[in-house]
Amino acid sequence: MSHLEVLIRVLFLVSIAVLGVGVGKKFSISQKEISTLLVYVISPAVMFVSVLQAPEGKNYLLYTAAAFAVCCVMATVALQLGRLLWAGSEANLFAFAGGTGNTGYFGLPLVLGMFDAQGAAIAVFMILGVNLYEFSYGYYLTSRGHYTVAQSVRKIMGMPILYAFIAAMVLRLSGVHLHSVILNGLSNFKGAYSVLGMMVIGLTMAKFTKLEIDWRFLAAALGWKYVVWPLAAFAAVYLFSAHMDNVERSIVVLMACVPMAGNTVVIANDLDIHPEKAATAVMASTLLAIVAVPAALALLAGFM
Repeated sequence: MSHLEVLIRVLFLVSIAVLGVGVGKKFSISQKEISTLLVYVISPAVMFVSVLQAPEGKNYLLYTAAAFAVCCVMATVALQLGRLLWAGSEANLFAFAGGTGNTGYFGLPLVLGMFDAQGAAIAVFMILGVNLYEFSYGYYLTSRGHYTVAQSVRKIMGMPILYAFIAAMVLRLSGVHLHSVILNGLSNFKGAYSVLGMMVIGLTMAKFTKLEIDWRFLAAALGWKYVVWPLAAFAAVYLFSAHMDNVERSIVVLMACVPMAGNTVVIANDLDIHPEKAATAVMASTLLAIVAVPAALALLAGFM
C-alpha cells in the first residue's frame, strides 16, 4: 500500500470523529448511551467473532498475551508518572490512556486494508489483548479514581467482553463451528465498532459549550503516545528482529503509533471520570495521526 493510500485511510477515520462533533452540535445524541452500547454489546460481539474467524495454523494467543502484558506494563509505569503530576483521578485516567491506543476503532480498518488474512489475524489477536487490558486491568485502574478496590473488581466482572473472549476460545478449542450465516451476521458489528468508536470522540467534544484545555494532561498524554510508545515499538522491532517477519514488524509499529484509544473516552464517559479531558486529548492525538502514522510506517520501510 502506498503512502498516499495510508494517508487517505487515516484521513477518512479522522473525518468520522470530526463528523461526530458536527452531529453532536446539531442533534441531541447521548454519547454516554453510545459508550454503553460499545462497552456492553458491540465490543463483545466483535471480540467473539474475531476469535472464531482467525485462520488456523498459528498460535495467535501468543500475540494476545504479549499485547496484554505490554499494555499492563505501560499502564503501570504511566500510573507512577501520573501520580507525580496529579493528586486526583487524572492520574488514573492517564494510566489507562498510557497503556493503550486506538488499535480497534482506528487501527483495525487500516490493518484490514493493508494486510492479507494472516496479517489481519495477527493484528486482530493483538487488538484482542489490548481490549482485554482495557476492560480488565485498565478499567480497574481508571475506576480506582472514584471507587474502592472491591467496587472496581465488581465492575470488571460485569464486563461482557471478558466472557465473550472465553466463550469464543472454548468453541474454538472444542472444534465447534458456527454456521456461516451467524458468523457473517456477527461480522456486521465490526463496521459499527469502528464508526461508533470514532464518532463518540466527536460527540463527547460537542457536548462542551466552552472548551477548557488541561495543557498538562494534554502534553503528557500526547508525549506518552507519540514519543514513548513509538520508541518502545522500534526498540522491540530492533531487539526481536530475528524472530519477526516484515508483516509482524509493520503491525507492531502501526499498533504503537495509532492515536490515543477511543475507549479512553468511552470508559471516561462510563465512569464519569474527566470525559472532557479524555475527549480533548484523544481528538488532538487523532488529528496528529494524520502525520504520525504514515511517517512511522515510512520510517520502518526505510529500515527493512
